[in-house]
Amino acid sequence: MYDLGKKNKSVKYFVFLAIMPLAAIVVMFSYALFHIQKDLDFVHNEIVGLDAITKITDIVFDIQKLRGLTCIANPNSGSAEAIEFLKESISKDLAVLKQKLFYIKNSSSLRYELLDYIESIDKSSLEYANFDYLSKLISDFMMFSYRISYLSKLILDPEPYSYILVINAVSYLPELIEYNGQIRAIASSAEEELLSAEKKQSIRVQINKIEEKVEFVKYNMEMLSDYMNDKKIKIVYEKMLEAQERIFNLTNNHLLNSEKLPFMPDELNSLATRNIELIIDLYRENSKLLDNILEKKYDYSNRLMLHIVIAEFLSILFILFVNILFYNKNKKFVEKIEKLTITDSLTSLYNRRYFDLIFDNLLKTQKRTGQTLVFIILDIDFFKQYNDTYGHLAGDEALRRVASCLNGSLKRDGDLAFRLGGEEFGVLCSGLDNSQAFDFANSIRKCVEDENIEHKNSLASQHVTISMGLVVVEPEFVNSVNDIYRYADEALYKAKDNGRNQVSVYFFCNK
Repeated sequence: MYDLGKKNKSVKYFVFLAIMPLAAIVVMFSYALFHIQKDLDFVHNEIVGLDAITKITDIVFDIQKLRGLTCIANPNSGSAEAIEFLKESISKDLAVLKQKLFYIKNSSSLRYELLDYIESIDKSSLEYANFDYLSKLISDFMMFSYRISYLSKLILDPEPYSYILVINAVSYLPELIEYNGQIRAIASSAEEELLSAEKKQSIRVQINKIEEKVEFVKYNMEMLSDYMNDKKIKIVYEKMLEAQERIFNLTNNHLLNSEKLPFMPDELNSLATRNIELIIDLYRENSKLLDNILEKKYDYSNRLMLHIVIAEFLSILFILFVNILFYNKNKKFVEKIEKLTITDSLTSLYNRRYFDLIFDNLLKTQKRTGQTLVFIILDIDFFKQYNDTYGHLAGDEALRRVASCLNGSLKRDGDLAFRLGGEEFGVLCSGLDNSQAFDFANSIRKCVEDENIEHKNSLASQHVTISMGLVVVEPEFVNSVNDIYRYADEALYKAKDNGRNQVSVYFFCNK
C-alpha cells in the first residue's frame, strides 16, 4: 500500500525532469518553425505574384505587337493574319490571368478591380483599337503589375540579387520594351514613307527614355555579374545590347535624320520587332532566373522546416530516452530513499508520518467504495519491565519480532502495519466485517504469543504478549480520523484493564 501515498513521487520527479527540457525544445523549435513558415509564406506569395506578373507582361508584349501592326500604313495580308492571331492570343492569356489572380493572398480588392478591367477588354474592343487605346491598355496593365509586386511582397524581397531581378522584371525591362515599342508603332505609321515633325519629336522623347533606362539595366546587370557567369542570361544580355544598338542606329540614321524612310512600314515593323524580341528574351531570362531563385529559396525553407521537425522529434526522443534511462537506473534508489522517509528504521514497518497521511486517504476512499474500515492499535504488555530486565538491545529485538508477526499476518495488498511509537503499533485494513476483523486481530495476537519470547516479569504471561484495541467503522458511520483513533485507544485500554493479552472491540456507530 506504499503506492497510495508515495509511489508517484519518483514518477512526478521524472515527469518534471522530462517536461522542462521538452517544453524548452518545443518552444525553441516552434519559434524556429514560426519564422520559417513566415519565410515560406513570403516566398510563396512572391512566386505567385511573379507568375501573375509574367502573364500580364506576356499580354503587354502581345498588345505592343498588336499596336505596332495596327499602326502600319497600308498593311499587307500577312499583317492582317498576325493581328487576328494576336487578338486570339491576348484573349486566351486574359482568361489564364483570371485564374492566376485567385492564388494571390489578400488581393480581393485588386483582384476584383483587375477582373472587372479584364472583362472590359474583349475581342470586339480590340477590333478597332487605335494607338492611344492600346497604349492605355499597356500602361494600365503595367500599373497592375506594380501593384501586384507590392501586394505579393515581390518588390520587398530582402536578398539583393532577387531584388535586382524583381526591379528588372517589374519595371526596367518592361518599360524599356514599351519605349522601343512606341518607336516601332510611330515608325510603322509613316505614310508614304515619311515621318512628320511631331512623330520625330515623339521618337526623340522615347530615345531619351531608352538611353536612361538602358543605363539602369546595365547597372543592374553588372550587379548580377556573379549570377551571369556561365548562364544563358549573359549571352541574352549581350544580344539585347546589340539589338538596342541597332535600334539606336535605325532611329538616328533613318528615322530622325532622313527625309524619306528606306523601308516600307511593314518592313520597318518587322525589323524593329526582331530587335525588340531580343530585349524581350532578356526579360524572359531575367524572370526565369528570378523564378529559379525563388523556387530554390522555397525548397530550401521547406527542407529546413522538415529538418527542424525531424530534429525536434529526435530531440524529444533523445530527452525521453535519457530521462527514462535515468529513471530506470535510479528508480530503485529513489524508491529506497522515499521508503526510508515513510518507514521505521528499527522494524521496517511504516512510520507514524505515513500513518497520519494514509489514514485520512483511506477514510476518503471508504466514502467512495462503501467498504468497512478496520483499525487496530496494539502495544506490547509490560514492555518497560522487559527493557529493565533484559536491556534495550533485547527490547529492540523484541520489537522487531513483534513487527515481523504483524508483517507476516498481512495477507492482502490493502493491509498495512505501522510502528506508531515506542512499543505501540497499528494495523489498517478494509472490507472486513466484525467477525472477520476480530479473527484477523486475534491471529496477530496469537502469532506474537507463539514466538515464545521470554518475559519473566510480565504479569500477563511468561512470554511477550500484546494487547489490542479494534475499531470496525461502517461506511454510514464514518467520522474523523481523530475520533477513530480515540475509540481504538479506548478499546486498547479496555483490553489492558481486562488482563491484557487479548483483543477488545469497539463497534463504531453513531446512534
